[in-house]
Amino acid sequence: MKRILLVSPFPPYLGGVSVSVHRLYGILISKGYCVVKFNTHSENVINKKSKALKYLKYLSLPIFILTHKRFDVIHFHVSGLFTKLYISLWRFLFSKHTQFILTVHGEINHILTSNFGYYSLRRFDKIICVKPGDSLDLPHVLKSKSVEIPAFIPPSISNNSIDKIPNPLQEFLIRDSFKLLINGTLPNNPKFFDIYGFKDSIMLLEKLRNTGKNVDLIIIILGSVSDRESINYLKSLKNYTASKCLDNYIYWVEKVNMELWPLLRKVNVFLRPTKSDGDALSVRESLYLKIPVIASNVVPRPIDTIIYDLNSEVDFYNKTVSLIENYNDYILSLGNSNINFAEKIIEQYEKK
Repeated sequence: MKRILLVSPFPPYLGGVSVSVHRLYGILISKGYCVVKFNTHSENVINKKSKALKYLKYLSLPIFILTHKRFDVIHFHVSGLFTKLYISLWRFLFSKHTQFILTVHGEINHILTSNFGYYSLRRFDKIICVKPGDSLDLPHVLKSKSVEIPAFIPPSISNNSIDKIPNPLQEFLIRDSFKLLINGTLPNNPKFFDIYGFKDSIMLLEKLRNTGKNVDLIIIILGSVSDRESINYLKSLKNYTASKCLDNYIYWVEKVNMELWPLLRKVNVFLRPTKSDGDALSVRESLYLKIPVIASNVVPRPIDTIIYDLNSEVDFYNKTVSLIENYNDYILSLGNSNINFAEKIIEQYEKK
């Protein structure tokens, strides 16, 4: 069996990429592959305000690879142009018999806006795009080595999933109400105000309750809230909810140490009102569990997603009300999302 190195964030850091690659790791091990993990977001990096430790980890990566027995495949799940360029600069140190595979979890166009981005992509042997249509935008020399594979890998559902949810949140979940769920990271993206749509969702809740809908909202903050910008942004959101007397109808989940799926099974709707996005794993996970999703139209979404016009608060509200009032009919209309994209990824490992 081939030796594989996965370069990615892994739990305890929780996000779509870390959870997906962790599940891929489990499947590879179960199939008999020899798999090694290089965690780009290890615990000592997460708990430090400085980014220096994270950069030092990346600097040590080529040494880590050189000091191990040769890998047949090195699969990178790394964010940022700098890290991709850095990896491409020392690609020549390693045999062509070792495949360098890159999964692009965001939009490929963001990388191609720079000549450095184009150069770095050329140095990888294969490029996996998770966002539908991205491979079509690649130059010919890159298109020939690219493939589109969504990153979603189904969770292993256990019967004791309620045990993974903190007790105070369990109490909130048993309230007799229609529950909305949203997750995302802080701080705000400088290119997009309220990139994950936290403020939009709070305003949606406000409008729904003002029109008589018995609705609660659960907000999951992913990652560390330690820098000043993140702290101030979160404070502004909480001040707004207090000013609108919404505190009793919102549950904030911070310092997340559980996967999303146990909570998804206890809510009615997952919201994805993002200003920019890739192929969101949380959207696919929700639909896999037959939980309706209301998402913005900034990128193509999976079948059965309820899509609204990002620039219209009215459309966001109307689509939500329609779902609430026709919820049982919509649940019955949901199709099955049983594709396991891990098998398609493994196919890329086996190709020359």
